[in-house]
Amino acid sequence: MRQVYEVKPTPELNEAFEKLQQHLRQPEKNKTGVHGAKYSDLYAVGKAIRDANKESGAGISFTQPVVSELDANGKERLQVLTIIMHKSGESIVVEGLPLTAGSNNSQEAMKAATYAKRGSLMAAFGITPKDEDDDGEEITALQQYQNNELEQKRRVHAKVKQMLALVDKTKIDLIWAAIGKERGSANDVDKLSMTKASMMYGAIQFANSDIMSVDDSK
Repeated sequence: MRQVYEVKPTPELNEAFEKLQQHLRQPEKNKTGVHGAKYSDLYAVGKAIRDANKESGAGISFTQPVVSELDANGKERLQVLTIIMHKSGESIVVEGLPLTAGSNNSQEAMKAATYAKRGSLMAAFGITPKDEDDDGEEITALQQYQNNELEQKRRVHAKVKQMLALVDKTKIDLIWAAIGKERGSANDVDKLSMTKASMMYGAIQFANSDIMSVDDSK
């Protein structure tokens, strides 16, 4: 995402990694998805790696921090980093694909991050499960969550712009100030994060209760 890493030789880690993979077994498919297909969750994938490390004596460990940054539109982006370490002190970092943070639902965001960790860990250790297509429903669930979040954000932005156009013009500066910004245009509303847009929605309601007469069905 924004990380810069020094590329350095890791001969001892490489040798240990090859030893670990010789003992690596398919992770148990310990979960059932919404469509009835079995899959391996993050715990099962991690356990398969730890078991192989113990059997092989490879001396490898890993951790998976999640880093975040804001894009140009104020949207939080997350990325999982899989850091693989060897007892010699050598280490490598494998970057996962970035994903959109759930700005309005932390529980769903955690689910998305957990799925990203699972996928990144499997890719980092070369785990390709049998019947990999079974994981398709989990990918679909993640995509559906992100699509729903985007649609909800669009609805909030549209509502805020609708209400902002009808509010008492003498109160507009105060409404923008409520979210820590100077007066902007309708295009600036579209750039707001879900959190900021929701704050503006509340500020408009507080500033002028007459706005509540706007048709919510639109």
